[in-house]
Parts: sequence; structure tokens; C-alpha cells
Amino acid sequence: MSANFVTACRSFGREIAAGSRGIAMLTFGREEGIRAFNDDRDVARRSFVTALFAFPLFLVFHYLDWLSGTAPLEPTHALLLDCLTFPISWAGFALLAQPLLRSLGVEPRWTRYIAAWNWSNLAQYLLLLVTSLPLVLHAPSILAQTAVLVGYGWALWLEWTVTRLTLQVSPLAAAMVVAADVGFGAIVSLITIYPLPTFSF
Repeated sequence: MSANFVTACRSFGREIAAGSRGIAMLTFGREEGIRAFNDDRDVARRSFVTALFAFPLFLVFHYLDWLSGTAPLEPTHALLLDCLTFPISWAGFALLAQPLLRSLGVEPRWTRYIAAWNWSNLAQYLLLLVTSLPLVLHAPSILAQTAVLVGYGWALWLEWTVTRLTLQVSPLAAAMVVAADVGFGAIVSLITIYPLPTFSF
């Protein structure tokens, strides 16, 4: 291996470690964790590796969801659709975020926002996975449902915090960006579940 390759791997490893520490701090309410994310466009581009880390969690989360009694009639077909929505939702909102931030007057902060947003997505999958375990393990209904609500609330709060800190916008503006992300993901899911009709001539 060349010295340049080794150096690049070490640099990438440091970026992974820094991103992990930063998002862990933010997840537990320590806002100084945002310092782990900067305006380096190359670092932001490489932060999309978190999608690869999150994809197995995405599959496990859906499998556990099905075990809890919500399995579709055609699991293989449903799994293929889920695998399709995952990259579309992830990459799609990253692209949609640029005109959205432009409308808020903070487009120059897109690079730092996307780097932190990528890591927050990974953390959100971890939160949702952990808080869904009581439901899968058939814990008392009130406990399982409370854990699920806490998980979703925590995940949304984390993204809102990351958005507010990286973009340096008001709490309301940050909430609007998070709502756009959630809405975009919901639309992509609906389109794959209920595809547009085809017409023959």
C-alpha cells in the first residue's frame, strides 16, 4: 500500500471517530458536539458513508417491526421497495436541502449541515431500533408504546437540534426543515407503496 493510501485511511478514520463522538454528544444533549462538524466539502461528501452504516439497521428495524405483527402479505416485494426508498430518501433530501436552505438564506451552511445531518440519520436509526425492542419483546403495552413514542420524539428532537445549530436559524425555521425532511420521506414511501398508474395507448 502506498503512503498516500495509508494517510487517507487514517484521515478517514479520524473523521469517523470525530463524527461518532460529535453525534453521540448531541444525542445526549451536549450541544458542543456540533464542533465535530465543519464546512469542509470533502468531509461532508465522505460523511455519506453513514448511509452504509445505517442500512443494516434499517433492515433490522423493519424485520423487528414485522415480527411485532405488521408483516406485509408479500415480504419480499415489500423489502425490495423498502430498499429502494432508503437511498432515494437519503440522497434525495440532501439535494432538496440546497434550494430549501437557499429560501431561508442559509445555503452557504449546507455543507456543515449535511455532514451533521448524515450522522444524525445514523443516530436516529439507532434510537428507533433500541426503543422498538420492548415492543418486539412483548413488553406490557403501555411500556412498549411509550418506548416507541420516546424513540420517535428523541429522533426528531436530535434532527431539530442538529439543524438549529448547524444552520444557526430560529427554532421555528429548524422545525420547518425537519418537517420537510419527514414529509419528503413520507412522500417517497407512499409513491413506492402506491405507484402511479400506468397508461396504455
